[in-house]
Amino acid sequence: MCNPKTTRPTQQSDYRPITLLNTDYKILARIVANRIRPTLEDLLHPSQFCGRPGNTIFEALATVREAVAVAEVKRKPLCILTLDFRDAFDRISHQYLFAILHSYGFSNSFVDRIRHMYTDASSVVQVNGHLSAPFPIQCSVRQGCPLSMTLFTLCINPLIYLLEQQLRGIRVNWRQRKMAVVAYADDVTVLVTAPEEIAAIEEALRCYEEATGAKLKIAKSHAMAVGSWDTRTVTNIPYSTEVKVLGIQIANMTAQSVVSSWSRITNTVRLQARKAYTRDLDLAQRIQYVHTYLFAKLWYMAQVLPAPSVQIRQIVSAVAWFIL
Repeated sequence: MCNPKTTRPTQQSDYRPITLLNTDYKILARIVANRIRPTLEDLLHPSQFCGRPGNTIFEALATVREAVAVAEVKRKPLCILTLDFRDAFDRISHQYLFAILHSYGFSNSFVDRIRHMYTDASSVVQVNGHLSAPFPIQCSVRQGCPLSMTLFTLCINPLIYLLEQQLRGIRVNWRQRKMAVVAYADDVTVLVTAPEEIAAIEEALRCYEEATGAKLKIAKSHAMAVGSWDTRTVTNIPYSTEVKVLGIQIANMTAQSVVSSWSRITNTVRLQARKAYTRDLDLAQRIQYVHTYLFAKLWYMAQVLPAPSVQIRQIVSAVAWFIL
């Protein structure tokens, strides 16, 4: 549990440390987040689909899906790189965070408010009901905090700008600009169209790691060849036949993405229905369970990839069996 501390003036105009309660901290964090939010459209690169007004997670997925379709149909070389940063939120350097906020033009007083929220912060670990001694937090933005996602998108924004400047990108729609990066917070997908761009990506990542304290997790990052991309192109990220982007399995052919993703989710729904079947539920409760737990898994997928008729029949059969 975090124990953030800050300072406030007393009536005698001196300063003393006080401890913000968890509820007080969240209220303050929400106020600061609301102050920053109107500026994000101007500060964040359009390739960041988290926090930027007008961008959604579904548009991010649709962009990756359409990039694969364009490379597949036109036989263009394309390599999809999915980057996985180790403990992305936990490794952000506070010095980098405050410096980047100043570079965006936030006032000293505004940055100081955020600095006070992180100064002298500490955490404890609970093991078998016992709490450890508090230990100081020297880096990270807190996951679950109303402000953390905004701060993280601002921190990773320079990396997105750098990649977009150095990579050619691909145009998935004649009305849109070419895109080289599709990011949703720490979920970063890079669209590589030329082998020589690999070196530029590695250099950009090295600079970002040195500045922020972030660390790319090579074992969890993946590369996927699409169209006429030559897999003999050397990269320190291993090649895969599929990559996962924001929870959706993307293959190097659109039809395969549909089959693979919907087969997985159909099997998950059928298994969950089978496990819940023996519960003592009446008809109304079973219908509510279907809508709340079983169908909730389908809505997200259906926004991105159309369901094949085979999987539709299997899902309908599983739901009918569960209710009746």
